[in-house]
Amino acid sequence: MQLALPFAEAVALAVAKEPLPPMVRELRCEGSTIHADIDLRAIPDPSTALRLAAAAAGTVTATVRFADYSAGRVTLVVTAHARALPAHKLVPYLVGPINTALRDRGLPPGLVEVQRGESEPWVVIDVQRAITTKVEGATLTGLALRDAVIHVEATVGSLRVH
Repeated sequence: MQLALPFAEAVALAVAKEPLPPMVRELRCEGSTIHADIDLRAIPDPSTALRLAAAAAGTVTATVRFADYSAGRVTLVVTAHARALPAHKLVPYLVGPINTALRDRGLPPGLVEVQRGESEPWVVIDVQRAITTKVEGATLTGLALRDAVIHVEATVGSLRVH
C-alpha cells in the first residue's frame, strides 16, 4: 500500500476527534520541515524545572526536519528558539509530557525518546510499535515527508484491531 497525504490534510484528520494540545499555537509544513510555535506555559502539569524554563522562554519557535525512517522508527532533527536564543536544551523536558499524552491515548510508554545529535537533538519515535499497539497485520515499510506531503508505504495482511 502507498499513500501520499498532504500535511494540512493530515493535521485536519488528527484534529477531527480532538484539538491539538493547548501548547501548540501554530503548525505548518514547508518541504520536509514542520514549523511550530509552542507555548511552554500551556503544558499541563509541568515539572518545576519545566515551569521555570517555560516562564523564561515564553513561546518557542520549533522546526522539526524529517531525517530518516528505518526499522520502524522515524528520526526527526529538532531546532528551537525562544526569544531569538537557541532553546534545544528544553527538548528533553518535553519527552515526559509527550509520552504521558500518548499513554493517555492508549499507546505504550517510551514511544518517544531524545538522542544527542551533532548540534541539535534528535527525536526518535517508534512508529511501528505505536501501530502494532492499535492494529496487528500492518507493517510500515517506508515513511517520508517531501514537499509538505507525507509519503507512507506499508504491507497490509490480515488486520486485527485492538
